[in-house]
Amino acid sequence: MGLVLLPEFFAFLSVDIFVALSLLTCLLDEHFPKALPYIFQAAALGGYVHILISREFLTIFGGDMRFWYCFIYLSVALATAIGLCLYLAVYKKQWTIAKLFSGAVVFPMLFVSGFFAFNYAGEIASTFVLQIAMLFSAIVLGVSISVLLSPQIVRKYWKRR
Repeated sequence: MGLVLLPEFFAFLSVDIFVALSLLTCLLDEHFPKALPYIFQAAALGGYVHILISREFLTIFGGDMRFWYCFIYLSVALATAIGLCLYLAVYKKQWTIAKLFSGAVVFPMLFVSGFFAFNYAGEIASTFVLQIAMLFSAIVLGVSISVLLSPQIVRKYWKRR
């Protein structure tokens, strides 16, 4: 029998994402607002409080309820990472940094989270065929997003309209 994940694993994964985003926005401080790393640290701290509250009410909340509020917290963390990438690409118009950020930060976060979500959903991700499909889709999505975010293609698209 394999290792069974608890729903709070997704909350810990979300806290790690917020801490990583805080560190990255601190390192890339000329591209992001100065208060953003502190907001991400507060979100990570909120995640720890969330885990403590979840532990205290473990008997009251069922497994489904615990999964959904941990999964929603993970969704917010992933949406924030995607939002940072879009901020760089659309608002700051720094396409190269946005492509690097999406390839080095956003997509690994999305696929690691997706892998664990599928694994939690019933050991689906343990099959070899699904692992190959996830790898293939990661490659296709990474290449297509970097092509989509190239400034030449975007300019050509907007000129046609």
